Amino acid sequence: MAGVMIGIEVHCQLNTESKLFCSNSNDMRNKKPNESVCPICLGYPGSKPVINKHAIELGMRIGLALDCKIADSMFFSRKTYFYPDMSKSYQITQYEVPLATEGYLTVGDTKIRIRRVHIEEDPAKLMHVGGDITNAEYVLIDYNRSGVALAEIVTEPDFTTPKQVHQFLDNLLSILEHLGVYDSSKEATLRCDANISLDGGERVEVKNITGFENVEKALNFEIIRQNGMKRMEVKVERETRHFDSDSNTTKSLRKKEYEEDYGYIFDPDLPVIKISKEWVSSIKKNMPELPDQRVKRFVKQYALDEYTASVLIYADKNLADFYEECCRNYNKPQTVANWMMNYLLKSLNWRSERIKNSKVRVGTFVELLTLIENGTITERYAKELIKEYVDTGISPKELMKKSSSGKIDLDAVVKKVLEENKKAVDEYRSGKQEALKFLLGRVLVATNKQADPKLINEALLKQLGASIAQ
Repeated sequence: MAGVMIGIEVHCQLNTESKLFCSNSNDMRNKKPNESVCPICLGYPGSKPVINKHAIELGMRIGLALDCKIADSMFFSRKTYFYPDMSKSYQITQYEVPLATEGYLTVGDTKIRIRRVHIEEDPAKLMHVGGDITNAEYVLIDYNRSGVALAEIVTEPDFTTPKQVHQFLDNLLSILEHLGVYDSSKEATLRCDANISLDGGERVEVKNITGFENVEKALNFEIIRQNGMKRMEVKVERETRHFDSDSNTTKSLRKKEYEEDYGYIFDPDLPVIKISKEWVSSIKKNMPELPDQRVKRFVKQYALDEYTASVLIYADKNLADFYEECCRNYNKPQTVANWMMNYLLKSLNWRSERIKNSKVRVGTFVELLTLIENGTITERYAKELIKEYVDTGISPKELMKKSSSGKIDLDAVVKKVLEENKKAVDEYRSGKQEALKFLLGRVLVATNKQADPKLINEALLKQLGASIAQ
């Protein structure tokens, strides 16, 4: 898309046990508002922050996975701003010397440069009551999130289309999940700020977009809005905007601040951290398998094509884990992949579920595949059964017993269909082949599409008489 420049900032809540500078839990599940707080994360006078070493190491993992250079030393600064989500009126972050710099992540044929990866604390969560951020009646603040460890991943403005940004975010999420640095099951969030300019004009920032589809929608809207302003010869001003997911539009929040407006100063309560080569080497040595490496292994180990391997891995790390566990229990990797790609994944998507949060289990899914292999149920019936299985999580054997399908007395069904369709029988015997297809269809209906068409055809020919069988 000519003339479009997009850069993004991704804020990833890190998978640590405690917050960045205090011992409060980082797990917000089942927490009441303002329950997981203390003088440090609330910024009480005299409270002293202590750095969470594990958060730094998770940030280093991200930097290494994105081919960044890890700094020899790092320190934290105070970013001063006055907003209710930061009770001490400044955020502890990194500015002058980030943890990692000069990396990249390839999307298709495009190398998206990573400007920096740095660590900072999350502000509190604001809840706008009776409206959105631009028109709420009042605002509630939950400080449970305040002080949670964040990694901010900042790209160069190398994107030229919103779709490219979406693909980048999908790839990045898969990397973060494989690294073990991000866990959405703990109610952790992945938020995005997007900066966009057209034809070298002033850039506009859309803040705190959640959901990758929303990022794409927000950017598409901004392209339309800014192009419209350009046609009307209205100057695009540098500003911060909010994305309204109900209307799929952006709204102005404030004129954009410049970095010098934040008055960064070195945080005197926190030390400079030396990052030795030995420390970096030990992190690198214990890095888990990354998505691209896993795709190559799936192709080699399971004889999958690259597309299938990529879908299983990039769609959801837990889906790829599920696939491998199934293969350990049912040594037919092609069959497992086929049923997962064509039927299981479709059923999960229909329910807007991910495998981890669904009722699907390795044992019962393998049971379904075994029932098909043994001829206990037909593939046609299994395609229907898997929908109910995903809905309920009930064992396929139990579902089969509940329905009248179990073992179909196909000969009896065929006999009854022939008796009820004498005209079609006579037409077939007079040489009309279409009549056989009609009879096959009637048997399928009578068996609720659970019988194998091949077996139905054989049973029909047998009962119609061997003398006319082809």
